[in-house]
Amino acid sequence: MKILHTSDWHLGRTFLSESMQVHQEVFIDWLIALVETEEIELVVIAGDIYDRSVPPTESVRLFDRALISLSAACPVFITPGNHDSAVRLGFGSGLMAANGVHIRSEISDIGVPLEVTGRDGTPLVVYGIPYLQPEVVSGQLEAERTHAGALNAAMERIRADLVNQGDARVVVVSHAFVTGGISSESERSLEIGGIGDAPSSVFAGVDYVAMGHLHGAQVISTPENTSTIVKYSGSPLPYSFSEEKHNKSVTLIDIPTSGPIAYENIPTPVPGPLLTITGELESLLNDSRFNQAENYWVRAVVTDPTRQERTRERLIERFANLKHIEFSPQGGAPTLSIHERLDPQSTPPIEIAAGFVAHVSNAEVSDPQRILFQEAIESVNASDISL
Repeated sequence: MKILHTSDWHLGRTFLSESMQVHQEVFIDWLIALVETEEIELVVIAGDIYDRSVPPTESVRLFDRALISLSAACPVFITPGNHDSAVRLGFGSGLMAANGVHIRSEISDIGVPLEVTGRDGTPLVVYGIPYLQPEVVSGQLEAERTHAGALNAAMERIRADLVNQGDARVVVVSHAFVTGGISSESERSLEIGGIGDAPSSVFAGVDYVAMGHLHGAQVISTPENTSTIVKYSGSPLPYSFSEEKHNKSVTLIDIPTSGPIAYENIPTPVPGPLLTITGELESLLNDSRFNQAENYWVRAVVTDPTRQERTRERLIERFANLKHIEFSPQGGAPTLSIHERLDPQSTPPIEIAAGFVAHVSNAEVSDPQRILFQEAIESVNASDISL
C-alpha cells in the first residue's frame, strides 16, 4: 500500500518578512500532481497545517483547494499540530469524513482508527494523536503532566483498540518532539507544561509513526526490540536560515501485507536553496567565491570593523534574493544589547547621540564627532525646538 506522509506546511507563515503564499501554492500543486502520478492510496498530514490558530483567509482557501483535489484521488488523514487550533481544524470533521477527509482533532477520537485496504489487499488501520499539551489534557487522559505521560496514555487507548484489528498493519500519526530528534530555530518550543520530549519507545509495537513538528526530515532511532519506524517528514519549505542544511521533502511509504516497510524522501520544489555567506563587504560584492550565491536565498554576515554605507542596496545589486543581513565586526566595538542601551531619562543627550553612532557604526565616536553633536544639541536648545 502506498502512503504519502507530509507535515508542517505552516500556511500563512513568512520567511523573515516575506510572504510564502506563492511558494506554498506551488508546493500544493506539486503535491497534488505527485499523488496522482504515484497513485498514492492515502495521504497523512501530521499537523501544523497552519502557522497560527486563526490563519489568514488566503491560507484557508489554499488548504480547502488542497483537500478538494487530494481527497478526489485518495483518502486524507489529518491531525492538528501545536500551531493549529484543534477546534477550528476539526470543524465539520463528520461531514468531511463522508467525503474522504478524516480529521482526528479530539482526544475522544484517539482510539478510533481509519480502516483502509490497499489495492494489493493490505489491511491498514491509522490512528491520530493530536498535539497534546500536558497541562491541558492530563486530566482527560488521566496521565502525568509531561509529554511522555500524555503520549503514553494516548498509546494505551490505541493499543486497547488494536486487540480487535487482527493482522492489519498499523500507522500512527502524531505531532510531538521525540527524544533524539534534531530541531531548528523554526519550531515553537513544546517545553511549557513539562518535559518537552518523549522517548520513541512510547510508540513500540506499531509499524510506522508519521511524525510532525520537526522541520528536518529524519528517522528517530527505532525503539529497542521492535521494527517500529518513527519518522519526521519535515516541512516541505524552509522557514528560517537554521534550515539551511535541510533537504526538503515529503515521505513516500510502501507498506506490504507483511514484512519490512520501505520509504523514501521525495524532494519538494523549494523557491531557492539557502546559503549564508560571510566576509567584508567588498569581498562579498566582488569575490568569485560567491558566484553561486547569486541564485540562492542569501543571508549575508558582514564582518567589516565599521558599517559601510548602503550595505543592503549594494548587496542586492549582486544577490537579488538577499533575505537577511547580520553585522559581525572583526575588531570593532561590540554591538550593544537591548539591556545595555542608554536610558534617555537619565543619560545626557550627548551620550545618547554618541551611543547611537557607536551602535550603528560599531566604532568609537571621535572627539570631533562629539563636538559636532554638542553643537547640534546646543543649537536645538537655543531655538527652543521641541523634539
